[in-house]
Amino acid sequence: MKYKTVAALPHARFSTIGFGCWSLGAQSGWRNSNDEESIATVHKAIDCGVTFFDTAPVYGFHGSETLLGRALGERRDRIFLASKCGLLWDDSHTTRRDLSHDAVIADVEGSLSRLRTDHLDLLQLHWPDHATPLEETARALHHLLDQGKIRAVGVTNYSVADTLALAKLVPVSSYQGLYNMLERNTDSYHDIPLEYEAEREILPFCLENGMAFLPYSPLFQGLLTGRFNADSKFGSDDIRSANPKLAGNGYRRYVAAVDDLKPIAEAAGISMTHMALAWLCQNPAVTSVLCGAHRPDQIADNAAAADVVLSERTLNDIKEVLERHDL
Repeated sequence: MKYKTVAALPHARFSTIGFGCWSLGAQSGWRNSNDEESIATVHKAIDCGVTFFDTAPVYGFHGSETLLGRALGERRDRIFLASKCGLLWDDSHTTRRDLSHDAVIADVEGSLSRLRTDHLDLLQLHWPDHATPLEETARALHHLLDQGKIRAVGVTNYSVADTLALAKLVPVSSYQGLYNMLERNTDSYHDIPLEYEAEREILPFCLENGMAFLPYSPLFQGLLTGRFNADSKFGSDDIRSANPKLAGNGYRRYVAAVDDLKPIAEAAGISMTHMALAWLCQNPAVTSVLCGAHRPDQIADNAAAADVVLSERTLNDIKEVLERHDL
C-alpha cells in the first residue's frame, strides 16, 4: 500500500486506496451485502494497510455507521475516520438537505454514538444546503472543533465558489467528488445535478490549496470492472437500478467505452479494476480513492491496485479511448 499526505491535513496518513463504506451490511441497498461478511471486509482492509474509511449517516440509513462501529472495535486508532452530515430523511427514506446549526450537531452526536468513538477525524458536509446560511453551518462546525468532537472539516459535491466562501469562515481540508475514467466532468449523479466539474475545476483547486481530493464511485458503481455488457440490468433490490446512467442509450455508450478499454488492460497485463484504480492513484491531485467492497477478497484486490504503475503508453492509450468516446 502507498500513502499520501496533504498540506491541509499534515498529520493524516492517507492510504491511496480508501474504503467507501456505503455498501456495508444488509441495510445498504447493495445486492449481496450482509453484516458478517462486511465486518470481515473491514478487518481485511485494515490488514491490507487501508487507513482511510469514509461513511455517512444516510448510508444504509444509520446501518453503515452502526456496522462500522461494531467492526472497528480496538482497531479504531489505526484508521483515519470520516463521516458526513447534512442529509436527513423521512419514513419513506426520501432525503432532504439540512445544514442548520442544530442538525449538524445532532448528526455528529449520532455518528459518534453509532461509530463508538469520541471524535471524527474528518466531518464532511454531504451536499450543499443553499437554504441555510454558511455562517450558521460554520458556527456549528466551530463548536464541534472546539469540543474536539471533529478534527477537520471537508465538503462533498460543493461548487468551487461555495467551498471558497465556507473556507473564509472555517478551515476546509478536503473535497470529495464524483470522479472516475468515464465521469471526469459529468453534470449529475443519480440524476442529482452537480455544481462542479471534477477534472477541470476541483482537481486543480485542491492541488493549489493543499487540500485532499477524495474521488467517490471510482469504478462507476462496478461498470469499470468490465463485468457488465450492454444487456446487463440491475434488479430493484440493487441501488444501482436508481442510477439512470446505468440504463438506456447512455449506458450502452459507457459500455462501448469500457469494451475499448479492455484490450488496453490486457496489453498491460492487469485487470480493468486495477487499471481504473491505478489511473486515479497516479493523479497527483488524488489523495485517497474511495472503493466500496462487499467481501474480503474484493477489498484485498482493490488495495493491490495501489502498487500498480501505469506506463506512459497505457495512459496515452486510455486518453485516446476517452477522447474518441467524448468522455
